[in-house]
Amino acid sequence: MRNSTLPKILACASLCATAAANNFSVNGGGGAIPDCPNSPGTWNVQPTWATLTSTVAVANPVTSITAVKLLGLTHTYRGDVHVFIEDPAGARYNVVVRPGFDGSASGNSGDYSAGDYTFVQSGGASVNQGASNIAPGTYDQFLNTGGGMWTSGTYVINNTPLNSITGPAGTWTLNVVDWWAADTGSITGWTLEGTDSVGFTSFCDPGVGGVVGCPCGNPPSGSGRGCNNFGSITGGATLSAAGNASLAADTLVFTCTGENNTAFSVFLQGTVNNVTGVPYGAGVRCVAGALKRLYTGAASGGTITRPGGTDPDVHTRSAALGDPILAGQTRYYSTYYRDPSAAVPCGNPLSTFNDSQAGSILWGP
Repeated sequence: MRNSTLPKILACASLCATAAANNFSVNGGGGAIPDCPNSPGTWNVQPTWATLTSTVAVANPVTSITAVKLLGLTHTYRGDVHVFIEDPAGARYNVVVRPGFDGSASGNSGDYSAGDYTFVQSGGASVNQGASNIAPGTYDQFLNTGGGMWTSGTYVINNTPLNSITGPAGTWTLNVVDWWAADTGSITGWTLEGTDSVGFTSFCDPGVGGVVGCPCGNPPSGSGRGCNNFGSITGGATLSAAGNASLAADTLVFTCTGENNTAFSVFLQGTVNNVTGVPYGAGVRCVAGALKRLYTGAASGGTITRPGGTDPDVHTRSAALGDPILAGQTRYYSTYYRDPSAAVPCGNPLSTFNDSQAGSILWGP
């Protein structure tokens, strides 16, 4: 069906009430690991000499770290090397704390052979292997014990399991410290992997919290939905999102479920949250401001996903429609779809479409 029968500046769909989980992987640069000028540096005190630092940009709030990969790592005398990461708020987390070091002895004399080393919370080998050189591969996070642990109260580095590390979107930093003179090494790069939240926040539940009620006596069956359909009673449509809302690595994808089986659908973006909403067809619309019809298409089994195929990504499409998105800006989304059976119950021949609740996304760099 032609979309000319639908109003062209409005849209329907609902957003998930909670943020969607998503895997991320970001890469940073490498370099030489500066040698400690002392023999040794004072343990459990912030290093006063140069260390290797490298940053990555994470687009969304981090819900866990699944791996820290040191690419092309080489270093003689493994017990010299201390690896930790720092989140954008300044919280630090240990990844590898000087294998074999006990607070006085220098630690493992075996080397990191040149190659890629992946550190995970569990399921890998132990990095604490004495005088043996260890080959590239997957190794468990190593927090050390006793006098070899990091316990400083003035320069806090947390001994938190990788999978329990959370933190804000923004710049995450790798730190590699060499605590003893003479032995040296380098990395060619690094990778931070984990799960994050796409930051897709639901609002505009019809009839709740000051939002106007459904105009045709068709309330949704619960929160996170738009007004109920008349063509197929689904309880109302729900829009969800997955991927990265990042200008540098935009993988954002929307999915609307609970529509009529083959309904023609329009994914809408706006610049304003109309907190009270307005009646719109058989539904309620809370997306307002500069409205852009990002994508269209027909649902299958009441579900539609966009972008897909040759569609441009969301921020590219938005810019092409005259609304360039900047990092730190929020946009509001919904999806409207055909519901021609609504016309008679609504008593309005123009009420041939429906809408779900809306949701917001904060865009990252």
